[in-house]
Amino acid sequence: MTTGPLFKVPAGSHLVLDGRPWRVTGKDRDGYAVEGLEDGECLTLAFARVDQAIREGTCEITTPAEEEKRRALLEFTGGYELVHQLPEEQQDIVRARLPVVLAILEMEAEGWKLTQRAMSRNPVTGTNGPVRKELMRRARAIAQDDRIHGTARGGRVTASFDWPQGRTLRKYADLYVQYGHNPVVLLDRDHQKGPQGEDRRRLSACQEQFIAYVLNLWQSTRKPKLAPLAADAQGTFHVPPAELARGFTFPSITTIRTRAKAISTVVSTLGRRGLRQGANLVGAGSTDVRALMYGEKAEIDQVYVSIFTDGQGIVCGREINPATAGKDLEANEICRLWLHVLIDVATRLPLAWIIGKSADADHSHALLRMATRDKTKEKVRYGCKRDPAPPAGLLLSSADNGTATRNGSVYSAQLGTGTIVMTGRTYHATDKPNVERLFGTVQFQVLNFLPGYTGSRPGELEGYKPQASAAITHDGLYGILTRYFIDEYPFRPHRGTGMFGATPWQKFEETVRLYGGIEAPSARDRCLHLGVKREMSTTSEGVNPFGIPFNSTALQRFADGQSKPVTVHIDPDFMKQAHVTAEGLAEVIKVDLSMTEFNDLTLEEILDLMTETAKANPKLRELHDGHLKEARARRARESGFFPDSRAPESYRTLEQLERQADRLRQVAFRPVPVLGPSAAPGAVMDRTGAAPVHRVGPPAAAPPPAAPRTGPMTFPPIKDSKL
Repeated sequence: MTTGPLFKVPAGSHLVLDGRPWRVTGKDRDGYAVEGLEDGECLTLAFARVDQAIREGTCEITTPAEEEKRRALLEFTGGYELVHQLPEEQQDIVRARLPVVLAILEMEAEGWKLTQRAMSRNPVTGTNGPVRKELMRRARAIAQDDRIHGTARGGRVTASFDWPQGRTLRKYADLYVQYGHNPVVLLDRDHQKGPQGEDRRRLSACQEQFIAYVLNLWQSTRKPKLAPLAADAQGTFHVPPAELARGFTFPSITTIRTRAKAISTVVSTLGRRGLRQGANLVGAGSTDVRALMYGEKAEIDQVYVSIFTDGQGIVCGREINPATAGKDLEANEICRLWLHVLIDVATRLPLAWIIGKSADADHSHALLRMATRDKTKEKVRYGCKRDPAPPAGLLLSSADNGTATRNGSVYSAQLGTGTIVMTGRTYHATDKPNVERLFGTVQFQVLNFLPGYTGSRPGELEGYKPQASAAITHDGLYGILTRYFIDEYPFRPHRGTGMFGATPWQKFEETVRLYGGIEAPSARDRCLHLGVKREMSTTSEGVNPFGIPFNSTALQRFADGQSKPVTVHIDPDFMKQAHVTAEGLAEVIKVDLSMTEFNDLTLEEILDLMTETAKANPKLRELHDGHLKEARARRARESGFFPDSRAPESYRTLEQLERQADRLRQVAFRPVPVLGPSAAPGAVMDRTGAAPVHRVGPPAAAPPPAAPRTGPMTFPPIKDSKL
């Protein structure tokens, strides 16, 4: 059993369902047979689906009769369908004629005979008859506006409506009834007099081609001026001989400018400013509510702030050789800084803001750490009166394709902390409109009033020198921005999508009340994925990154008295604890800060303290160095180890050692023994020719040793110095 349709949809009707237009070609037992007006696709729409869409107001149906009436209305009015579409002067004409038409219909309903003659003025006497007088009285009563029909008697008469004769009044009433009581048909149709469409053109086809040629060249990103362009184009445009024979003349610059003004703003912007900038200027906006809970979605972006700052707060300058100058800025060099901001989309509360000399991954890590930690230190340091936005775990972060966020380090850090990464398109402000709008607010509400402001674009401030006016330090600028993001911006009424004039802090309290508490950030994930990493080896005192000692029982048990390579993960904002990982080690070892004096300090504060301690009071440090050198020299002299450097004996030890080394380097060979006969003792020079004597047997015995001394050994007294 099939269910029939609830609403009447005749064949030939235009049906718009889910934003797609269809034409109803018929009806069968299952539904409406439709044909797509865009692609010609044919299918059957179930009756229940169409009925449900009509109930929900998502289906628009236009019957053939309504379509024909609308076509006739647009043809009669020249494309106007509603009164609000008319120009202002035409709307005034319709408002003046409508009360007269309503009065005519009202009198006819009461039985008055309103002929053309009865509604006309007497052409001989110039007086109004009773019917015309009554019609004028009722029209004034319906209008309730003396500025349209004037007063009936007495007072100032406003001649803003010239009453026509009865034939014209009758035509107004008939048109009003014929077109379904639509007052737009009462407009003045003088704009439709004369030729219409292509017949209205007075320029030849060649002249139209020249205008199109010029306007096509005018749509260039180099932004040429129209008048010089048209003048130069006359020398390069080819005019056919037939047109020259007809007396061809180039269109005037006024005509070309009129055609240029008629070009769509979107088309002109895309042509003269490019697709990238055109998407930001004339692209379709977005009005969807993109987040409901605090921390559900955050937008990250960076901007080159329009203000010059000075590291020392004073104006200073020197000549720089480009061939030898480094890329890094010095501490007292005047420069512009990058502002990194992370904002919560649901409440518009700024969660993090930092300034830096560059836009890189390190600053993005610092921005994410600030968003997930408490910002009371900034509040106390810069004298804020209100509480900053609380820390929150980020569910989704949206950033553009910039170098500060488009890198593996930042992506992996966000994924490690459980944040979904959504990458937007570069130079598309609609992908992250909330943080983009914040930059403009900061510039014109804060930076515009500070010394060193550069303006919105190069050359905007012709008579102002921002470099010479720079007087704010880097820390001073950060303090101004911190006070603005904590004390001022969260309490300003916000007119953004979904805010409806509520303040960001009011919206925050509402989201907490409706959706519960805030997702708490993980301290361990912050340290492992957003912290600073250092590779080193273990010692008996643990690990010592940046000269800061960390140790724990678990680390010493892992090291087992040996030096093993490990990776130390430090959270720069919370230095009490750190984490250690090692290759092949399944667990993450937690280590504690051994030097308790650093417990309440951040990594930056600890390094600054160590640097200041080493560099503080250079004169006193020089004096202490002198004391140290004097004490060490005295101790060396008193030890007796160091001889007088002026004595020659102080340099002979090395020479003696070198001579001994030379002797050790010599290689001695044992002489080869003489084999053959030998002569007897005393017969070496014997020439008698005696036969040689060969010694046989052991050699002669050695003389016996002296008898050992039994008594003590005594020496004579030494009277002369051996030296």
